[in-house]
Amino acid sequence: MNVLAISNQKGGVGKTTSVSAVADLLSSKGKRVVMIDLDPQANLSKGLGLEAPSHTIQGVLFDEYPIEEAVVAINDNLLLVPCTKALANFEIEMLNEIGREYILKNKLVSLKDQCDYIILDSPPSLGLLTINALSAANSVYVPIHAQKYSLDGLQEVLETINKVKEFINPDLQFKGAYFNQYDSRKLLTRALTDEVKDMIGEELLLKTFIRVNVALQEAPTLGKSIFEYAPDSNGAKDFSKLTEEIMLRN
Repeated sequence: MNVLAISNQKGGVGKTTSVSAVADLLSSKGKRVVMIDLDPQANLSKGLGLEAPSHTIQGVLFDEYPIEEAVVAINDNLLLVPCTKALANFEIEMLNEIGREYILKNKLVSLKDQCDYIILDSPPSLGLLTINALSAANSVYVPIHAQKYSLDGLQEVLETINKVKEFINPDLQFKGAYFNQYDSRKLLTRALTDEVKDMIGEELLLKTFIRVNVALQEAPTLGKSIFEYAPDSNGAKDFSKLTEEIMLRN
């Protein structure tokens, strides 16, 4: 079982869009995929039509019920463990809990034989939820925008990954970063692309760039994946290529 974390400590870089698109495409290829919404903003859950789910990841993490009871089927192969804004309480409630970094990892054990991929939608902050995601994952991918603040986020998440790998999860691997909302016509974009290659090495910058595409913003508002809403769009084509890259790297 592959546990992938999509993570960046900066917001608005396309984590949730990536989780939804990659998971949807993997499921269409016959892979059984469980998405887990770990962002208290709950955009992944809301985008899939779950505004007020009765069972959530916070209930699982607070040991109210097993994770199987919180799994919602989106289709035959695509599943979701949703959340609500109440997940924000996790940081406070578990502050003094022994082994708090491993809570999510322990809860995922029972899903091990039930799916091919678990994909974690991490919150845009360095907190206990992000640490739990990186503790549970074996691979992490970092979406970035071609903007300076986004590269700062990349540097921060790389430092966090290294610390988690050293002290908490030695099996964690940074598998690569990729550009989202990429516009090759901008000089700044091309310059920052070179900067990313210098920062992480050319081999860790994924070859697929997700181009600027309005359909990627429109699809979630209608409760649809990009492949349902605009299957011929650049967004759908680019995420198809990105998913192929991820499958090869994993």
